[in-house]
Amino acid sequence: MKSVALAGAAALSVGVAAPAASASESAPTVVLTSYGAFTRDHNSSGEVAEKAKEILEQEGVQVIYQEIPTEWGSFASNLENLLEENDPDAIISLGERSGNLNAPAVELMGFNQRQGNDAVGAPGNGPVSEGGPAQRQAPEENRAAQKAASAAGNKINISYNAGRYLCNAALYTNLGFLEEGRVAHAGFVHVPARAKGAPQIEKDGEAVASFVKNLVG
Repeated sequence: MKSVALAGAAALSVGVAAPAASASESAPTVVLTSYGAFTRDHNSSGEVAEKAKEILEQEGVQVIYQEIPTEWGSFASNLENLLEENDPDAIISLGERSGNLNAPAVELMGFNQRQGNDAVGAPGNGPVSEGGPAQRQAPEENRAAQKAASAAGNKINISYNAGRYLCNAALYTNLGFLEEGRVAHAGFVHVPARAKGAPQIEKDGEAVASFVKNLVG
């Protein structure tokens, strides 16, 4: 009886000592992209993305960040390669918008159209994806994540028109990855075009980080 009890105790001891999954194994992984400069000497989306990455990593989210060129010929393959190499839970892209945008805006509708010359002068004509649907709408969880980020005190809005330039193309492509089941979450956020190093960049980064954290959390 004693030997049986000791064996049981040993088994229990082994069971208790077995390590739990590490934080890195359970943490969500997010691919975060920004665009490079095209009409100005810098692109605010890169500064915002770096700030968002810093915050998200402090909160336990694994972030793979990459700035991609603002070029029709390579944007899709860059996004594709990031998915292939990292197998993330989510892919979120950022881009800047000039004009009257005064806070980050979560884009909820992508269109299968390309317009405008890219950073090297190549024209955008035709569809983003041959044979793809005319438009793709982000799931309700994207709107819910924006609402949660806003309720937490961040200035972040929604938009149903991402234009027809490369920002729209990234949104449309990311939502295609979601439709294919290659990621669990996908989206795009426009950020205001600001002066390099502008103090508002930090708040923009906090807003984007809050959106992403609510989306993947």
